[in-house]
Parts: sequence; structure tokens; C-alpha cells
Amino acid sequence: MKKSVMTAFAVAGLSLAAAYKPEKWNLDAREKFAAQRFGVFIHWGIYANYAQGEWYLQQGKLDEKAYSRMMYGFCPSKFDAKEWVRVFKRAGAKYVTITSRHHDGFSLWPTRVDDGYNIALTPFRRDILGELSKACDEAGLQLNFYYSLMDWHRKDYPAGKCASVVLGNQKGDYASYKKFMLAQIAELIDNYHPGNIWFDGEWEHAGYSNGKWNRSLDWDFDTIYDFIHSKKTLVANNNHQPIRDKEDIQLFERDLPGDNSDAGFSVNQPVARDRPVEQCDVIQNNVWGYRIGENRFRSADDVVAMLARAAANDANLLMNIGPDGSGMLPAKAVEVMEKVGEWMDKNGESIYGTSAGRIGLGKDIVSTRRGNVLYLHFLKPGVEKFAFKLSGEIESAACLASGEKAGVERTPSGDVVVSISREKGCKFDKVVKIVVR
Repeated sequence: MKKSVMTAFAVAGLSLAAAYKPEKWNLDAREKFAAQRFGVFIHWGIYANYAQGEWYLQQGKLDEKAYSRMMYGFCPSKFDAKEWVRVFKRAGAKYVTITSRHHDGFSLWPTRVDDGYNIALTPFRRDILGELSKACDEAGLQLNFYYSLMDWHRKDYPAGKCASVVLGNQKGDYASYKKFMLAQIAELIDNYHPGNIWFDGEWEHAGYSNGKWNRSLDWDFDTIYDFIHSKKTLVANNNHQPIRDKEDIQLFERDLPGDNSDAGFSVNQPVARDRPVEQCDVIQNNVWGYRIGENRFRSADDVVAMLARAAANDANLLMNIGPDGSGMLPAKAVEVMEKVGEWMDKNGESIYGTSAGRIGLGKDIVSTRRGNVLYLHFLKPGVEKFAFKLSGEIESAACLASGEKAGVERTPSGDVVVSISREKGCKFDKVVKIVVR
């Protein structure tokens, strides 16, 4: 009995000793990230020359050696990091996350640790990440790096269910591949000082069935995460799974956190409420990398509504744009982001640094909060009145953009009814600022 108790005590003690506790720098960085609320995602690489999206090598069942020769034709003569950043900042974005290396394995910086598959070997030669890092610094935007865990190019990568389409049943050598990844991540952090490393691709070695997750590869994330944390950088992992202790930001792909909709990838992904959450989505229809001929883009109203719904759910929105092979942002995306920026100029106060308001009507009306200020977002055309319970008295209620007073009344049951009028046609009057005393 004593031996059993001592053994249990020892195991419990070991477990307690191993519990992860974020350091102060980490908690401060998480808080700063969450307050930013709006970022721009960039998917860009040699696949932009094919103009068929970022998965063209795999989905098109192309020969990898033939596909990778596009490296010698990648010369984005119109790439201008300052112009990109001008568009992003004008839209109201506070940070940028770019694919430093996507699933095809091509690196957008002159890395010294790959096998000759990076921007330095192209006719362009320039350090894209270096130029973008400098432009972001000058504009006051945070830069983060997407980094693919999956690789359709290297011979030491253990191919999973997606990579096998390109690589066959390649067993690889994970110890070698992990060494390569850590060396590249060290370059990215030491040379460009990103706010976070944004991983993607773990899901090709994972599946959910019979109420549990099954994983076919031990990535040794503790070692990878500890290394990144040692360099004062945050970790995010787009794995579509429950979050791990050492992951600082929880990611939801194409799904409002907690919705668990079939349209997204988070059906079996519970929301962690103890750290920042980020929802990523696309501005060009159903594609992350540039696709020529795809003319369906989200409208500015769509993006604004997604921003409000994300913030009302204590989440950031990372909206993706795929530049073309010349290095230019799609004209329609620029037009949409310009209009989003106009809205953010008037209403950004209701997004940045706010938390969930916990008052709403589905997706038609959502709310954010800062202290004793509540922001009601009327997102559905025609919905201009809302009744809700509220503790405390309303000191003032007005449309945030115009300052026009909103209607406020109490019903016999004690509900507060707030109403707005759009007779003047002001496109910005979708947010009511309510000060409660």
C-alpha cells in the first residue's frame, strides 16, 4: 500500500513539476496580439506563377520536379513591400502573417539550410521577407510567419495522407527533417523577429474518429515550442485539434470559433478561452493562393461583419489575400480593403482592444465591450432595433460613426430597447456606442 501511494505521489509530483506556465513576456505578447484584432494573411510563392491556387502541385497531381522548375521563372517585378503595407495599414490591419514556406517547400527568404529551393535561386533574388519586415517595422505593423510542417519537396519528410499524393509512400527521416525545420525557424526569428510562428500541416498525420484523436507522427512539439519560446516568440498551430499547453494562440480555419460549422475545419475543435484566438479566412472565393479567373471576392460589408463577429467572440480575424505572380495584390482585394479601412476609421474603436459583449441576436446583432462601454453591431440590413437585458442605467447611446443619438426605451418587463435610423443612408451607422453607469 505504501509503495503504491508513494508511486502515485511521485507521478503526481512529476506531473505538477512538468506543468507549463507561460513567462511574463509571453503573457504580455499574447495580450498585445489579442488587442490587435485584425490582420492580413498572405499566401504567396512560386505557385502564384501557375495562378491556380497554393495546392496546385498536389491537387493537379503534377510531377514535383517539373513543378519546382518554376523557381527559375519566379521574378515578381511588381513586388513592392511598402505598397503592400500601405494597403494593409489603410485597411486598419495591425499585423501581417505571410507564408514563409508553404506545403510545396519553397522558401521566400535566402535560407542557408535547404537544398537549393528558395528565393535566392530565382531570377528575382531579393529577400522578400526582409523587405516586408522592414516595411512593417516602418509602418508599425507586426509581422508573423506561417511555416508549413508538411513538405512536398524534401526527401526526409515522412509523407502523410496529403503529401503522399506527390511523394508516394515516402517514409522519410523525421529526425533529419526536424533538424532542418529548427534551423530554418532559427533563421526566421533571428533575422526578422516575427511576433509568432504560425504552423500548418500537422493535420495530415491526424484524424478524429470514435470520439478520439489518432496521430500517426510524433512531431516532438515540446522541443520545437520550447525552442521558439526561448527566442521570445509566440507559437500558433493550425492543427484543427484541441489546443496544447504550449500553444499561445488558438487558430480556427474558415470557421467562427465555437461555430463548428461544416464549412470550416473545427467540428471537433473546442475553444480555449484562456488565450488569444484567431479566425482565418479568404477574401477570394475558396482559395488562399492567387487563382486567375476567380472573380468572386468578399465585399467590404462581408469583411466588416466577419470582423465584428470575431471580436464579439473574443477572436482576431486574419483575412487572406493571394498576390499574383507579378507581386501585385488583386485589384478587387485592394478595393475591398480600402472600403474596410473607411469603416475602421469610423468604427475601429468598437474592434481594437475590445472583448466579447455577451449580448446579441445570433449573427444579426453582436456586441463588443470595453469597460463600461458596450458596442452593438447591427449587421443585417433591415434589423434596426434590439431588446436586451442590461444591468445598470444607460448614460448615452449614439451611432459611433456619426454621433447621431440612438433611440433608447425601457419595456414594462424591464428590457432595454435600442433602435437606430438609417434614413440618411449613412453606411457607417452600423454600430451603436452605449455608455453604462
